[in-house]
Amino acid sequence: MDTTLNSQSNDTGDSSSLLKEMTFQLTVTRAMLKTVELDQILYIILSGITHGDGLNFNRAVLFLAWDRRNELRVTRSAGPANGEEAHRIWESIKAERLNLENLFDRYNVSAGEPQYLTTRLSGFSLKLDEATPMSSLDKSSFTLSEVLSHCVATKQPYYVNGREAYYDDQISEDAVIFKNFACTPIFLNDEVFGLILTDNLYNLRVIHGDEMRGLSAVANLASIALERALLYRRLKEMAQVDGLTGVFNRRYYEKYLHDEFIRSKRLMRSLAMIVFDIDLFKQCNDVYGHECGDRVLRQFAQLLKSNTREEDLIARYGGEEFVVLLTGESTGNGAFAAAEKLRSIVEKTAFDDFEPGKITVSAGVSIVSSDENFEELFTRADQALYEAKRAGRNQVCLFGSPKQTSQD
Repeated sequence: MDTTLNSQSNDTGDSSSLLKEMTFQLTVTRAMLKTVELDQILYIILSGITHGDGLNFNRAVLFLAWDRRNELRVTRSAGPANGEEAHRIWESIKAERLNLENLFDRYNVSAGEPQYLTTRLSGFSLKLDEATPMSSLDKSSFTLSEVLSHCVATKQPYYVNGREAYYDDQISEDAVIFKNFACTPIFLNDEVFGLILTDNLYNLRVIHGDEMRGLSAVANLASIALERALLYRRLKEMAQVDGLTGVFNRRYYEKYLHDEFIRSKRLMRSLAMIVFDIDLFKQCNDVYGHECGDRVLRQFAQLLKSNTREEDLIARYGGEEFVVLLTGESTGNGAFAAAEKLRSIVEKTAFDDFEPGKITVSAGVSIVSSDENFEELFTRADQALYEAKRAGRNQVCLFGSPKQTSQD
């Protein structure tokens, strides 16, 4: 059993392997050139890595530092939740004779499907400037942080056979295991922008050095496609962003909420929302002027962006009122805890020329299930916000639990 950490091989392989490799790269390139939508590009990358006509790995995960450029987080994944599901998927692909091009064309069908590894790794993050190479490779297992950190620090792809990498999922208390795995960097402007992590957990197929050439080629294609998608996204967001604060505007928020609720219905999951209002903001404007008020608004918006997850939507609803849509939170208590964390951070922050504690916020929290009307989400959060204001400001109130505020 191969238990040595391996760097990229220079093996050339035979002519048939090279022809298959070139055909695969051409198919992926054609598919990527047809779109500038980020999620579709990620789907193409992962499908190419896991399909039998592609690189034929059991699973693949993409980690990107997209909005938060210094922090890697899981963005999308492909792969079954267990061996039984893996076998069912492989048999289905054989029965339907799904080649790679057909699979790419099924993006719209697969776009809303839950991704097992994305869910399990949602709590993981890695700061790029803190990445370090592993000091010792003589270990029986590795943490996920060690595996990804090593790839970022060395800027080199590598693979490991016969040993495991794991991530402790604190929510389920079960470890996510990777075995016979490979890690490849994605570059943007010569800096690591993302990572591709693949493995063969279910069939334990041994990874060979010449396969790393294919993974590196996919990473290079991904780099070009993601750069195009990043530019497109920035241009698109210019019409969706509030000019003063840099967060999304109300128009985009309303469209996003509608689309997200349709998706939540399909996935049968709840949506949670926080509505924030800066306390006594009118007095700030009247006493210190609107320029001071604008600086407070901008600083508060940036605080929200820096202390929420990438998948959460932040928007300026109007005036000094902001909404945070928690797409990954399914419980009222979880959303309440997130709101209370943000309220506490605001209270401890020195805004503009004000001392900490001079600028505070009140917040209302609500949640709707997939069988409820999504328009109730904001209405309920707004009512809870009013209760927080009425109770004395600088606190959080959860709709439906009038006694639960941050002062209790």
